[in-house]
Amino acid sequence: MSPPINARHLRRLLSVVLAVALASTLTALVRPAPATAAPGDLILNGTFDNGSTQPWWTRLASTSTTVNAGQLRVRTSATVGKPVWEDLVGHFEFGVTAAQSYRLQFDAAADVSRSLRVSVSRADTPFTSAVDQSVPLTSSMGRFTFDFVSPFGDPKAVLLFHFGGQSASTVRLDNISLTPLAVNPAADPILYWNGVLLSTYKALDLPPTSSSREAAILHAAMHDAAVSVTGVGNPYRVRVPVSYPGTMDNVVAPSLHAAIDRAAYDVLTALYTRHGRSFTDALNGAVERRPSGVNDAEEARGDTVGAAAAAANLQARANDGSGDDTEYPVQENVPGAWRPTNGKAAVSPNWGLVTPFALTSGQQFRPGLPAGATGYADLLGKQEYRAQVQEIRDYGGQGSVLRTPEQTQIAFFWANDLGGTYKPPGQLFSHTRIVSEQRQLGILANARLFGLVALALADAAIAAWDAKYQTPIDLWRPVTAIEATEGKGWQPLSKTREGVPYTPAFPAYISGHATFAGAWSAVMKRYFGTDAIAFDATTDDPHAMGVVRHMTGFDDAAEENALSRIYLGVHYRFDADAGLATGRSVGAYVFANRLRQ
Repeated sequence: MSPPINARHLRRLLSVVLAVALASTLTALVRPAPATAAPGDLILNGTFDNGSTQPWWTRLASTSTTVNAGQLRVRTSATVGKPVWEDLVGHFEFGVTAAQSYRLQFDAAADVSRSLRVSVSRADTPFTSAVDQSVPLTSSMGRFTFDFVSPFGDPKAVLLFHFGGQSASTVRLDNISLTPLAVNPAADPILYWNGVLLSTYKALDLPPTSSSREAAILHAAMHDAAVSVTGVGNPYRVRVPVSYPGTMDNVVAPSLHAAIDRAAYDVLTALYTRHGRSFTDALNGAVERRPSGVNDAEEARGDTVGAAAAAANLQARANDGSGDDTEYPVQENVPGAWRPTNGKAAVSPNWGLVTPFALTSGQQFRPGLPAGATGYADLLGKQEYRAQVQEIRDYGGQGSVLRTPEQTQIAFFWANDLGGTYKPPGQLFSHTRIVSEQRQLGILANARLFGLVALALADAAIAAWDAKYQTPIDLWRPVTAIEATEGKGWQPLSKTREGVPYTPAFPAYISGHATFAGAWSAVMKRYFGTDAIAFDATTDDPHAMGVVRHMTGFDDAAEENALSRIYLGVHYRFDADAGLATGRSVGAYVFANRLRQ
């Protein structure tokens, strides 16, 4: 692919532009004023209906432009054997925004069969293009359309039609427009790969601990890829150098979509191949969704950036302690201490020791022991503890007569504990998607938002599991507590798909759901600058399929999420309260210290 202009040629080109500008000033009194652009169109006088060639200019004196029958007619020079940019017609000084989608359209024909190269470029060094495509011209007017996402922002971009490297000809141009496109969630690679992640969650019955970690690596890598390509924002782990080395034939800008796609594909492949998952079809689907204006060289450069972002984030987590599978020592004979409720071993007993993504340690926001107790015996002797056990007995049991139908709905709506669901982190990602689409966020905004949410959820898991396992009280679940005083018989509302009573296999204090919810709400309201964003929330739980609950804000959702665990019969109230508080501290800290603009 022939390159755009280097710095030396750009200086020559700009001198021509200044001369054209002076000539335009002198002739303004006798020529019609150039047409203004249509609303949203960045190109002035792209229809040539007023008979003027302004503000279009040519690079070579031997290249002439006239307007005939409302079309720009360009008589090109014979530049066989010379670079394609030797002969140019262009439009200077309109602004493009990094990561914004655009549509370039134009009509073109030629008196002989020939090709035409078109580019939207930035006017600095190195001279790089947001879109760079070649089209075949015939004597019949053809309509050409290219969609692209600008990999950079530039207030003085240029649209260039390249005629060089061929025999002399007459080319006709008309209806030239460059317009920003509205946000299209279906074309957003951040949302696409988050969807792939949620599908992976549903296919694999993995705990929320490892699931949140994997999401953080994925979204951090995609965020770093986006930041590296556009130069906008601060990376989490790495800003991949985006240089343009070699000869002018290698001067190309990386594709933003390709960079994000490659980062996501590499991370997911590295994390889930051992679980028998392949992401080749997902990558093919991502490629099909890329804008039409991306060429092969830009995709190759994007691949390089994305691969580097993925490698840096994966390497950073290679020895984070997540692989520690040391067995948990169950204290069966200690009243108040956790023991299995469904015959399953303790899940992720060492997760509180995993290296956090943003926190200084898992215990940075460790809450006090439940009810301010000093140990198991002290806790079980407290009236607060007994009152909370009674609350669960009354409202969280399968046969409760006090729990209302809405409370039952709330219980299952937020559950998502079972295999085949997207688990608690997945539900919060799903709600993030709902709000993102409602607020029409673009690619860079989503890269940062989902990155912050993912980092906060990952550290929320570490903080919650620290409180569950790394403190003097690894609290037994309500079903165990009630059985210890009343014998078997009481069962929680929580159940498997088959209706078998079910309690997650890890200590009660603090609630993981509540901690995730608090971290999520803290990030969301800081990101949007308000808590007052209503949205309709959805669920993946098999006992609440199709249920939609209207949330008045992020705190409303988080508090209902935490409360649901009481109605489900698997958590005490202090589990929910301490979880919310811990999560909110985690989310606030992540937002203040990572992915800052």
